[in-house]
Amino acid sequence: MTYQRSLRARMLSIAFVPSAALVLVALFIGGFLVHQAIQLRDDAEAGAVTMAEASRGMAVLRRDRAAALKAPGSRSATYTAYADRIDTSLSALREIARAAPDAEVGYQQTIAVELLTVVEGMDRSDALAVAGIDDEGRRDYAAAVGAYHSRLDAVAGKLTESSRQLYRDLVGSADWGRFGAVETALSAANPPPVTQDAWRVAAGVVSRSLGDLATRQISYSAQLAIDGGRRVLSGALAAATAISLLALVVMAVAMLLARRLPIPVIRRPVRLETLPRPIRRVPSSWSHLVNDYAGKSTLLAHTRHRTGRADLSG
Repeated sequence: MTYQRSLRARMLSIAFVPSAALVLVALFIGGFLVHQAIQLRDDAEAGAVTMAEASRGMAVLRRDRAAALKAPGSRSATYTAYADRIDTSLSALREIARAAPDAEVGYQQTIAVELLTVVEGMDRSDALAVAGIDDEGRRDYAAAVGAYHSRLDAVAGKLTESSRQLYRDLVGSADWGRFGAVETALSAANPPPVTQDAWRVAAGVVSRSLGDLATRQISYSAQLAIDGGRRVLSGALAAATAISLLALVVMAVAMLLARRLPIPVIRRPVRLETLPRPIRRVPSSWSHLVNDYAGKSTLLAHTRHRTGRADLSG
């Protein structure tokens, strides 16, 4: 009984070791998947937060630029300095969009960056116009107006349906028409066709509308990034749980089979001295058989291999 228990324990240990190793590997893989999913979620959320903060930072820079351009001094240098700072922020946001963990998130973030570029182009041109355009600044003004209009036309068809409706409402509004008429006149070195007050009201409506489009797109891309990160994390948790449960089931089955395997009964050889004394006695007929077998063995040992005759000389 002790021998069988020992053999049973040995079989269980043999089944336990690889099963436990399988469970540990499953837990390691599950933990790695969850860690990667958490990293992707955090990166997606960090990118969304960075884009929103950069948008607010550029709005502050635009306000500072408008005030700086009204002050006497080198307007060209001031304009270039603020333009460079905002362009650097836009380049950083483009890198965030390119590094997005999800293709759809990256696409929507790219649209958001394009809209921020449109807002910046509109504000550059408007700040130059308010500060007063000379012959040198007119080239910068015309370039800024043409660039933001081209970008806006290109990105309008990529917006969500609600944002496209806002865009159509803006383009069809009277304020858009008045502001566009001023841009055309100033680019051609002509006086504005509307009053200063009407121009500034129209400029405010256009700027806020474009800013609202950019904000809506940033919020939409941020929500996509957050939802995508959460989906990845949920999928990783489900996969880790499934892998771990499967490994535990395999371990349980292996242990159950090890318990149910039949234990072979190994009989030890019986020693003569362990037998009872009556069994140790050898019958007298056995001695005759042994002597006869020994004589035949001696005769065969002396038989010549070639002739087959017995060599009895010795």
